[in-house]
Amino acid sequence: MLADYTGVKFAIGVGSGTDAMLMILMGNDVGPGDAVFTTTFTFIATAEVIQLLKATPVFVDIERDTFNMNVNKLKEAIQKVTGERKLKPRCIIPVDLFGQPADYDEINRVAAKYGLFIIEYAAQSFGASYKGKKSCSLASFAATSFFPAKPLGCYGDGGMIFTDNEAFYAKMISIREHGKEIDKYNNITVGINSRMDIVQAAFLLSKMEIFDEEISLRQEVAERYTSLLKDKVVISIIKGYNVSAWAQYSVLHNEREKNNK
Repeated sequence: MLADYTGVKFAIGVGSGTDAMLMILMGNDVGPGDAVFTTTFTFIATAEVIQLLKATPVFVDIERDTFNMNVNKLKEAIQKVTGERKLKPRCIIPVDLFGQPADYDEINRVAAKYGLFIIEYAAQSFGASYKGKKSCSLASFAATSFFPAKPLGCYGDGGMIFTDNEAFYAKMISIREHGKEIDKYNNITVGINSRMDIVQAAFLLSKMEIFDEEISLRQEVAERYTSLLKDKVVISIIKGYNVSAWAQYSVLHNEREKNNK
């Protein structure tokens, strides 16, 4: 269902969004000596999965108005790593923070230029769209989370991997269940145990029946917040070609710590 929803050929349910990122990195043989570029403004899991494989996270600063990865800073970071030649640039993990997709046309161009692959991390942007394309269809690989706080949340942990690559899909099925082949006792690679719980899948199937309506209602609420708050705080900008899933409505204020009663 979610493969059809996003417009991607294959979707693999897994135990969490963290596992989804980890498995994609494992499937691309990321390891020691590899540089993986990700944003400075994200949850620890994004960097954690890189270090679990003994690769090196390289942090890229964000755009002030969207809180997403700054593509110009990404170029600088890749050029610096390439120039130093101590690490091999391998992967970019943009994070669609607060519900808005990053600028994937530009990020895909940078990745193609330097021979990197991309993991679109859409934990907060599932249901969003970028230039008419659904989140999780914007790069060769995508990962999302169904933790209860996410736009599409289950009642515990859950995640999903998206790809159009059939061979990679088969590899993810194997890694998800201890590196099995057709027979689960014939193990052909090192994997993990990350099957999605069937009860969580049932919750998600039920919630998908009203998900489009919920995304639409989130737009109405966000527009109301913006109209009331725009002269009082600095609000995040939604690019004209984006529809945000509004995982969170976040603002900036220069007196954030002040206790106003």
